[in-house]
Amino acid sequence: MGKVWKGKFKRKDKKRKLTAFMLAAAMICGLISAIPAYAEESGTPVGTTFDIRVVQTNDIHARIEEDEKSGFIGMDRLAGIIQSFTSEGDGALVLDSGDTFHGQSVATVVQGESVARLIKACGYDAMTPGNHDWSYGKDRLKELGQMSGLKMLAGNVVNEDGTPFFDEESYIKEVTKDGKTLKIGVFGVIDPAMYQKTTPSNVAGLTFTDEVAYAKQEAAKLKQEGCDVVIALSHTYDPEGLAKQVDGVNLWLCGHEHIEVNTSVTTPDGSTAYVSESGYYLTEAGLMNLDCTMDEQGQVTTTVQKTPVDYTQSLNYEKNAEVTELLDVIKAENEVVLSREVGETPVDLDGVWEHLRIDQTNLGNVVTDAYLEATGADIAFENAGGIRASVNAGTVTYGDVIGISPYGNYIITKKLTGKQIKDILEISVEIQKKSIAANESGDWDAWPEDSGSYLQIGGITVEYDPAQDEGKRIVSIKTGDKELDENQEYTVAMNNYLAVSETYPEMAAVEEAGEFSACDEALIAFFEQGKDKIAASAESRRMIQTTKKDPEEENPQDPKEPEKENPETPEKENGENSGNSKDPAGGAQTKGNTLTTSAASNKNKSEAAAKTTRSPKTADEENAGIWILLMMCSASVVVMYKKEII
Repeated sequence: MGKVWKGKFKRKDKKRKLTAFMLAAAMICGLISAIPAYAEESGTPVGTTFDIRVVQTNDIHARIEEDEKSGFIGMDRLAGIIQSFTSEGDGALVLDSGDTFHGQSVATVVQGESVARLIKACGYDAMTPGNHDWSYGKDRLKELGQMSGLKMLAGNVVNEDGTPFFDEESYIKEVTKDGKTLKIGVFGVIDPAMYQKTTPSNVAGLTFTDEVAYAKQEAAKLKQEGCDVVIALSHTYDPEGLAKQVDGVNLWLCGHEHIEVNTSVTTPDGSTAYVSESGYYLTEAGLMNLDCTMDEQGQVTTTVQKTPVDYTQSLNYEKNAEVTELLDVIKAENEVVLSREVGETPVDLDGVWEHLRIDQTNLGNVVTDAYLEATGADIAFENAGGIRASVNAGTVTYGDVIGISPYGNYIITKKLTGKQIKDILEISVEIQKKSIAANESGDWDAWPEDSGSYLQIGGITVEYDPAQDEGKRIVSIKTGDKELDENQEYTVAMNNYLAVSETYPEMAAVEEAGEFSACDEALIAFFEQGKDKIAASAESRRMIQTTKKDPEEENPQDPKEPEKENPETPEKENGENSGNSKDPAGGAQTKGNTLTTSAASNKNKSEAAAKTTRSPKTADEENAGIWILLMMCSASVVVMYKKEII
């Protein structure tokens, strides 16, 4: 039993016990005082909290219709998601991160107008353009922005006189609640590398300035203008890397890389920025809850919680009936043009993304032969990334042709020597070798960035040996039965994008010799010649792999072991082509043949995407440890007090 306190003890003991008690109490008070500061960082409500709802899309590539097999949500269901999600918040923003107006014939045939009408119907506020949004030309992009009823933001795109190309550099949204006003600033930025990812004429007279410098400048400017929250729209490589270099941005909404990103990064001043990218082809919509808490001094802390909605989850939302009706009108308007028959093919024409980058395909043959016919050139090249869709055997329509060649490019010719052509093919074979290794590895990220520059060829037959040293792999080049003369000039046809590609500097440095029809027009003319013409083109072989044998292999000294009568050969796994794209030049085919690649490829790609999806801990999770420590300290004080004083 403890002693009963009767009010008497030595002064020295009293002083010691009170000191201990006060120290413990001070520790508790310190923890209590620390909790509000930490809660501000993690989003615990202090003051007036604004519930801001943000919807993000990126890299739609004109996938406007719902497609269960491909997992496309469709614009009418997206409109329903937007309506449902944003209706319960204090304020809302609908934002897009580029590559939106281009990529399917439904858009190409009307230069993006169909997509612009749907964007307006969905109620978008702002977007930053992607590299493919410039495909109809810079002036048309401005028009599409106006048709869409949104702000086109990319302030680092400037005219020759240094003025911004787009009319506005930012968009500001104000939300009022409980007598307080929250100010949200939005700006856009595009990677300067995107300048090289479209036909030069589309961006003639424009300069794409450094994205980091501009983002820093614009974020600081919006803060100076009183914005409590800053959102950046970007179409760039390495979105996390960009976000880490810029202070003052609360939320980055990114596009271009066709991945799922859901993470937080630390900026130079120690602040936290949230980074989001939401897939591609409208297989996902990113729904974000921004809790913006304003204290009595007007300081705002912001937390972000993202909910990705894929196709399956989207079925929980009703389609917007008005947007469905608009879709039907658009399809009816385009049907007349797209359904026009232009020819027939007796075989499936292979435009599978991976196939085009690791070998010659029969569709590559048809495209290059069409260029030869249109120009009278000796040789034709087409970059693998310039062919965007397969075609099934049977009737070929204008829509099919647009799917193959959707960029609105035209054909040009150049005079190249046999030596230059050989050097160009050496580069192409090196790209092929790396692409084959990537495909066989099953690692999606291993694909070289220039895989789309691998050349489909026409007018020549090439023998090559990939086992030889770089620069020595081309064994033979023949035009008909005659070996190519390195000193002779040949007329080479290609699309205008490939003509200035940095991948082939020797070719880019040569002036144009002639300018011809649009690529799709040349294809239509070729298909119109009949299926026999297509069959002959499809069957021909252009690149033939050969291997130089070692003399010892040709004359072996030791006898070979006898072959087994019934050797067991392991079967390779085959995966169905999903049309997924890492291609920096754009989307994938819409019609697919069976893709002969390992199932592990798609699996690893999914795993890689999963690794990029990271969510920060919630405030409750972070605060739990502090509260546990607080309770332990409190208990210690009580025990101490009882032990020492009672």
